[in-house]
Amino acid sequence: MCFQYYQCMPFERINLRLSNCDWNAAVCKTVDVLQEGGVVVVPTETVYGLAVRLFDTQAVHKLIELKGRNDNHPFALAFPNTDAIEDVCSEMSPLALRLARRCLPGPVSLVLDVPSESTLWKLPPEIQNTVLLQSAISCRVPDHPLLLPVLGEINEPIVLTSANKSGRGESTSVEQIIADLGEGIDLLLDEGSLSSPKPSTIVKVVGDEYMILREGALKSDTIKRLAALMILFVCTGNTCRSPMAEHLCEKILAERLHCPAESLDQHGIVVLSAGLTAAEGKPASANTVEVLKEYGIEADNHRSLRLNETHVRFADYIFAMTRHHRERILSMWHNVDSRLSVLRTDGGDIIDPRGCSMDVYRVCAEQIYTEINQRLDNEEGYTSFWRKPN
Repeated sequence: MCFQYYQCMPFERINLRLSNCDWNAAVCKTVDVLQEGGVVVVPTETVYGLAVRLFDTQAVHKLIELKGRNDNHPFALAFPNTDAIEDVCSEMSPLALRLARRCLPGPVSLVLDVPSESTLWKLPPEIQNTVLLQSAISCRVPDHPLLLPVLGEINEPIVLTSANKSGRGESTSVEQIIADLGEGIDLLLDEGSLSSPKPSTIVKVVGDEYMILREGALKSDTIKRLAALMILFVCTGNTCRSPMAEHLCEKILAERLHCPAESLDQHGIVVLSAGLTAAEGKPASANTVEVLKEYGIEADNHRSLRLNETHVRFADYIFAMTRHHRERILSMWHNVDSRLSVLRTDGGDIIDPRGCSMDVYRVCAEQIYTEINQRLDNEEGYTSFWRKPN
């Protein structure tokens, strides 16, 4: 059995390391304890945490007394997914949505503004003061195979803070947690020493700007890459139309930003292309390379990529070359609709030049060039990148 009781200890301990531990039973037990107002020590992908239900005022007070609390360091809230965060922080900026989509679940806490109509403002003032700082909250979706199901079953945010007394370093030792907090907890989920002892990285997002309040498991350079705007072009084999679109888009953006195309990432923009049925590592077609040279673009180093989950999850804008491509993408990733469209603004298809003469390739390239310019002029999400002062 993974449920263990210790003499003189007022809490129950579940040893998740035992080979016969029933994780489904552990999830149910954790949910029951939280629903009954208990304080639970939970493992995360970073450090151990203390968890209680947000809407259980008595449990939150118990946590405050057990943990101690610094007014300048409110407790974080853990959610089962990013949709649940949007329910509370309904006015998330494109940057906030981007970081949430790419970082969560994971070792990141996003500090986001809470709009005036949020349900959090209906909490008692003393609870508001525990989780809110200047109308913002710290949001987590922990990437842990036990904690995520618990959050899904609870169906409300839980207050989550590191399992230590305020002012002390984070604890990765279960025995140290018991020594410091054992008298005040109701359940301990014991996973032994955690592999990543660093706390979550805390990122505050206001509009289209972010700042790192605490560097933790993810470094600042990683957050910078994750915050970049990603534009993705998709065709069938990623050797003709989508490589044209990728390189032409980079050229247009570079001209607007007055920088070399290879420096776009320094401006927070990444442009990629992929194919629905692409064979990985194929060069662009000879005619594609030649027509791009006419635009002053060298594409000899292009290598094809097959569209995958990471591309779709990370992309802010996905442009398909045809309506058929769009439907294929939707059939595989149903939740991508708001970020996916055909490149042509009139909803039509970009012509397929494969196997045709150079003249057809030129017509295709000009069509793509025109449509990208129109998209960049019309999409508000792009314009903030080149209308900022240098």
